[in-house]
Amino acid sequence: MTSQNEGPKPGVARSLAELHALGIMKRMPAALSLSSTEPIALPSIQAPSLEGLTVARTAPAPISEHDLVERFDVLRRKHADRRDRLAGEDVAPDDEVLLDVLGFAHGRLIPFSAREGWRAEVVPEPLLPGFFEALVGAKVGSSLGIELKLPDTYVVESLRGATARFLLEVRAASEVKLLADDSPELLKRLGAGTLIDVMRQLNDTLTHERAVEAEQLTQERVLDEVVARTQVTLSAALVDEELRHRWVETERPILVRKALQPDELQEALEGWLRDPLFRADAERRLVLALALRAIAARDGVKLSKPAVDALVSDLASVSGVAREEVVRTLKEDAALAKRLEDLALHLATLDSVMRRVVLTPPV
Repeated sequence: MTSQNEGPKPGVARSLAELHALGIMKRMPAALSLSSTEPIALPSIQAPSLEGLTVARTAPAPISEHDLVERFDVLRRKHADRRDRLAGEDVAPDDEVLLDVLGFAHGRLIPFSAREGWRAEVVPEPLLPGFFEALVGAKVGSSLGIELKLPDTYVVESLRGATARFLLEVRAASEVKLLADDSPELLKRLGAGTLIDVMRQLNDTLTHERAVEAEQLTQERVLDEVVARTQVTLSAALVDEELRHRWVETERPILVRKALQPDELQEALEGWLRDPLFRADAERRLVLALALRAIAARDGVKLSKPAVDALVSDLASVSGVAREEVVRTLKEDAALAKRLEDLALHLATLDSVMRRVVLTPPV
């Protein structure tokens, strides 16, 4: 969807879920592979062989003129003039809004539809036709319901073509006034002399981003091969527990704050447990986590202090607090510190695997 993530909030993350929300856990392993408050019996496996592991690199996606124009529009909007709308004022097209959302279909909560503090633009969105259009005229501070038919391209296959109802709270809205493309004031705010300079900078930025994306996709290919080489059978109960952990850490807190009843919470969890894509992702995460743990033990991968320090620095950066405060928090919370160390070891093992794989030129 067209949206902007809400900026980091003051304070230090106190849980793995908060770390994930802050963006530090983008390569987070299965939740059950890290320390838990509940005893979980994970199967012991033999570390998969890395011998002869060869993977073709992913080529960076080419940059088109459309890509540059699209990125320029994002930058132009970022540096536009803004005015916060007052409570009771109407939302208008192209506004930026801050929403709380719950979505329902077939009488049940749509998995991943619960969102708090969601920043979005009031522009048409093909994945939710009519959703943002229905916000036009809504009052800031009001609640409303939006009903629409989910398109045939909706990400959850079982909900394609279904009628969905979304309950929204419009917490805030801002009027956005864009500056002209060649406005001297816009160029000043962008720190550029000419529009050509801006486009050159954007091309350099996109080139770097595409290179990083290609590296990440290459790593995913390698990890797919590691998973394919791992001999283990996971029980349905273990996959259920992995999904339950994810749900408890991500969606459940929002639903509790929205005062959903116990039976509604159970229905929301069951939505996660039944979805085949969620289950496939959970199973892959579990197999990969078990494989990397076995590889670390077999190959003697050690946790280095610089690796832990780097994660602490990342956490300080994305949480917007002083590094010293993060360190103090980790000293006070032994469980969180242990989970951060486990993640550092997980990432160190990933790096060890990537050093051993033979990467060939893109096909």
